[in-house]
Amino acid sequence: MSKLALDGLRILDLTQVAAGPYATMLLALMGAEVIKVESCTRMDINRGRARPATGDTRVYPDGEPGEHPWNRAAHHVHRNINKLAVTLDLATTRGKELFIALARICDVLFENYRGSVMDRLGLGYDLVSQANPQLVYVKISSQGATGPEKDYGSLGSTLEQTAGLASITGYEDGPPLMTNETFPDPVVGILAVGALMAALRRRRVTGRGCLVDLSQREATTMLLGEAFLDYSVNGRVAGTMGNRHRDMAPHGVYPCLGDDMWAAVSVSCEEEWLGLCRAIGRPHLTLDPRFQDLESRRRNQTELDQIISSWTQERDHYQVMHMLQAHGVPAGAVLKGSETIVDPHLEARGFWDVVEHPEAGTYKQTTTPWILSKSPRRQAVAAPGLGEHNDVVLGDLLGLGPEELRDLERQGIIGAIPVGAA
Repeated sequence: MSKLALDGLRILDLTQVAAGPYATMLLALMGAEVIKVESCTRMDINRGRARPATGDTRVYPDGEPGEHPWNRAAHHVHRNINKLAVTLDLATTRGKELFIALARICDVLFENYRGSVMDRLGLGYDLVSQANPQLVYVKISSQGATGPEKDYGSLGSTLEQTAGLASITGYEDGPPLMTNETFPDPVVGILAVGALMAALRRRRVTGRGCLVDLSQREATTMLLGEAFLDYSVNGRVAGTMGNRHRDMAPHGVYPCLGDDMWAAVSVSCEEEWLGLCRAIGRPHLTLDPRFQDLESRRRNQTELDQIISSWTQERDHYQVMHMLQAHGVPAGAVLKGSETIVDPHLEARGFWDVVEHPEAGTYKQTTTPWILSKSPRRQAVAAPGLGEHNDVVLGDLLGLGPEELRDLERQGIIGAIPVGAA
């Protein structure tokens, strides 16, 4: 069997919530050994509460928190597959010492706290790089490690506002809207993987590590390049336009047969326009003066949308996609989550793994959005329980004996039960 792409790479992972854990999950699937660091007083927010409030149960299988809810919350079990879990109270002197000891034997450190959190703990880049000059320190913060807003926090929902994304998301002439899927999180996660690959390549050349200062806001803002260029050059302020497009028509999401079923259609050139007219059985539309060119179609897009909708709403969304694709028209069925998980194309590409989790049950798990021709990816393994690998990481890797581990547990520096669970 071929070697895993990142076999031998060891990552110290302090990330929480979404973007950071997603990045380290992808790296783990490519073969990296990822050690997730939490504490019994401040575990990853994705684990939920030690004692879930009434009504706060939708993130658990069958809505049941179970005996150890912190080990079976949906976001946690999804984003932390293939990781080792250790608990360390970094507010204590001994906890800091053990963290530095781990940093010495790791290649990479990932964290996504507010800008100055690690420096205030005495564990910032300057200190850990002294302990391990070859360490690549990936700092994923909201606004970046410098500037007047460096200590601001955020979630994907607030980043959509500060990055400018919300200002161009919404129905035509309507107010700004969110994407509703916290779009920045997976984007930043994937970009973080790319940034790390560049840093590792640099280390291979120089023999030294470095700091990767990744601003989630900047990573999201750079996706809006056309809007910024249009304003810089032409003075035009981009606004909401629904599902329409400045340079394509028709361009939209059209109702299909069934309850809340849709298909997306994009026409970017005359050849695709001819294909669309043939596919819907209306070839005469190519002679209609309302639709004779792109500008005409844009001016009369409401009428054109009605014509297309009258055809799509009599057909299944998959059927619409396949018929239009057969005529060279970019089109896609808008899938619900329940459809995506059984989609034959994703199944054929091996995108899903089946995971058997000791507390969350059996479920389908997303994997990497890429396939490497010479390196397989690692089979998904269930996300770890809180502090599940304390003995492996602190004992086997750092050489702590059983009695010292028990003493750390008695002091509350390590453990497997969050504070407040009793």
